[in-house]
Amino acid sequence: MRYFIPEWDDRVDPDFDFIRDKHSKSHNEDALRNDVYMWEIFGIKDVPFDGVLVSIAAIQENKSKYAKILNEGIHRYLRLPRNFEIMADCGAFSYIDETTPPYSTSDILKLYSDLEFNYGVSIDHLVVPMYRDQNEERIRITYNNGLTAFEEWSKKYKNDFQLIVAVQGETISDYLKMYNDFIKHGITHIAFGGLVRSPTKFILELLDALIEEIKNAKKRPEYLHFFGLARCDLFSRFQQLENFGVHVAFDSASYLRKAWLSSPSAQLNYITPDWRGYSAIRIPEKMKGEKKNIVQQSVLDTVGQECLRALRDYDQELIDIDGVLEPLTRLNTIIQEKPQVLEYYHRLLKDRPWKTCPCPICQVHGIEVIIFRGNNRNRRRGFHNTWAFYQMLQNPSLWLNCARKRQPDSAFQYIESLDSLHRGNNVLVITSCTKKKLNPAGKVIAPAKEMYQGMLFRRVREYAENMGFDYVIISAKYGLLFPDDMIERYDQVLRSQVDIQNLQPAVEDRLREIIDQYDRVVVIAGINYRRVLENIWNEKFVFLKARGIGELCSIVARSTPARDHSLDEYISLS
Repeated sequence: MRYFIPEWDDRVDPDFDFIRDKHSKSHNEDALRNDVYMWEIFGIKDVPFDGVLVSIAAIQENKSKYAKILNEGIHRYLRLPRNFEIMADCGAFSYIDETTPPYSTSDILKLYSDLEFNYGVSIDHLVVPMYRDQNEERIRITYNNGLTAFEEWSKKYKNDFQLIVAVQGETISDYLKMYNDFIKHGITHIAFGGLVRSPTKFILELLDALIEEIKNAKKRPEYLHFFGLARCDLFSRFQQLENFGVHVAFDSASYLRKAWLSSPSAQLNYITPDWRGYSAIRIPEKMKGEKKNIVQQSVLDTVGQECLRALRDYDQELIDIDGVLEPLTRLNTIIQEKPQVLEYYHRLLKDRPWKTCPCPICQVHGIEVIIFRGNNRNRRRGFHNTWAFYQMLQNPSLWLNCARKRQPDSAFQYIESLDSLHRGNNVLVITSCTKKKLNPAGKVIAPAKEMYQGMLFRRVREYAENMGFDYVIISAKYGLLFPDDMIERYDQVLRSQVDIQNLQPAVEDRLREIIDQYDRVVVIAGINYRRVLENIWNEKFVFLKARGIGELCSIVARSTPARDHSLDEYISLS
């Protein structure tokens, strides 16, 4: 199996001064030229992946960067040898909201050739629930683009790069039909897209069906790529495909980004090849968001430096674990971090995983790697995580240790009132759909905020609108909805763990697009809807605790300012 890592300008200052927290002169003069990529740290022979994936949409966002790539070619720009595999695709998520992709096949094939990519993917269009009425057309666009690209590539570019034809679908039969049609046309390199949001159960069923197709087929593909599917649960199926002589590859930057995106409670900022995970020790340079003014910068600087010195002394065994936890506890109090993180820090400091790690990041920088502070520490920790994942990938006996961690309901951070929230706070409220909807006797289409008529939803809507807070709705059918999203009446509800797992990808992906805009996220919903969020929740999230829907309604009503009493009367009578 081959692993490709997406290219997102993941570079660090090679001469960063960790003691003084200062960038080097070369970085300040020209960071683009003088900062280094992961492969320049590990060395091209030991880099922890097999190729790089480049999104055309992403590189075109920065005009100066794109101009350099056009002038130098992709390998020279990334400072990689010509024989190191670089794949390009169009970046379908960038135009997910468009009716048609903004590229033509002829133009994109010429660009792949001009920039000297090793692989280029045909233009696809994502098939997603939010545009279900367009799914048939999006499948048709992807299919026609694939055939057109293969025909033109065969005539003009066969000696320049290897074409990979993209497959999209909504159902397993959609994927298999397009795959089989491409195989009949002589296409040997195929990529499965649009699955990154899909539940693992669905993907496993698709892979099992694909394995059966290939096992009994006269024509087999040479290469299959699975976009975004670096899930350990899938590796045994990938291995089965390889046993048939099919080269399998996938891409993902998730292990790199866990270094700074995973919440402390997830304990996945630093991972080991045997899949032990740890929370990095947070020593912020500056406070941001709602905590921006809770502590003077001079105090933060002083206590932060005490913590850094203590960690380095601990690393050299000059002080014991209590000696380093003392300043960390003081800092934790000052920055109003949850007390539980100190337990995570204790576990990390006790185990000292950086001491035994043979990767060049830990070998050179030691304890600095496990400190959550600025790009040069956090991204290096991401490089370490990528290395750890690659070691695990190459050792099948470790695959079972690599499982996506889920947070139990008991780990949620609860509040029992909304008194701590005030008008003007930067808050997102998340609530759930309700069984009671408009026009129970017939078909109706309406904005989500009008469709739901249950008491809890109406209370939450009134509260959010009066407080000036944004709010979104978890829908058992549609995923995450904004108040003005037009939806059709439905009767679907969340009943089982399978329902929750099936809904999670759609909710998580849309929520990730907006979550960074808010300082706090308040969840006012029942237990099943809270569990939909268990993979994405972090320290921003709080969950309103109550003994039932009735008590939730009462708490929200008491906290709603300038309430419309006519609406209250209407609710009480309904």
